[in-house]
Amino acid sequence: MESDAASESRKRKREEYEMQLFSFHSRNVYATIENIVMERIQSRSRKLCETLEKRYNSDSDNSAILKANEEKLVKAYRTASVPHLQNIENIVRKLVSVPDNVLANEDQLQETQYTEAEFESIRGKLEEFQQRARRATVLNASLKEELQLIEQFLICADDIDRLSHVIESDIPCPDLSDKIHELVDYYKQFSTSLSNGTHISQKSLYNMDEDIKYTDDMDKDMDTV
Repeated sequence: MESDAASESRKRKREEYEMQLFSFHSRNVYATIENIVMERIQSRSRKLCETLEKRYNSDSDNSAILKANEEKLVKAYRTASVPHLQNIENIVRKLVSVPDNVLANEDQLQETQYTEAEFESIRGKLEEFQQRARRATVLNASLKEELQLIEQFLICADDIDRLSHVIESDIPCPDLSDKIHELVDYYKQFSTSLSNGTHISQKSLYNMDEDIKYTDDMDKDMDTV
């Protein structure tokens, strides 16, 4: 047996279709008719009681009794109208209805129906495509990692090529050992002179600067190579 929730869901879906096609749905039509019927019942009952009250010049007690009877009369009419209202609801539902073969735009995919075997085949293909996509993702990550390694290798290869070129060019390297010893001796003399307060001639300082400059020039030449 269909549950109340499922039945209500079917009604809502049917009303959505009716709204798309007619700009109104059967529930609104029935609610409008029901309101009209109830208003007529209340209006006729009230007019009947007012007529009786005027006809017999009822006092306050009789008016109260008529008012209570009016409410009972309205309730009785409502109870008696329920079967008729149900018939009206069924008629409205038949008149304002959408055939089962009519689909809304968002449900057009339901137009094609598949057998159980076809559905299983489609699901198998879907799983296969998902596995391919996962493998492609893993492969893509591996290729990116390998590409980074290749780029690092190319950088190292360029450095090796430059070093190999320097080695193969057989560029002579000047012997700086004597100059280093002279520089150390100059430093010792300069340090001793400062300690003893001995005067250092401008010529000695100039010769020391020239030697140091010569050494710096050779260092620059080596850096250029």
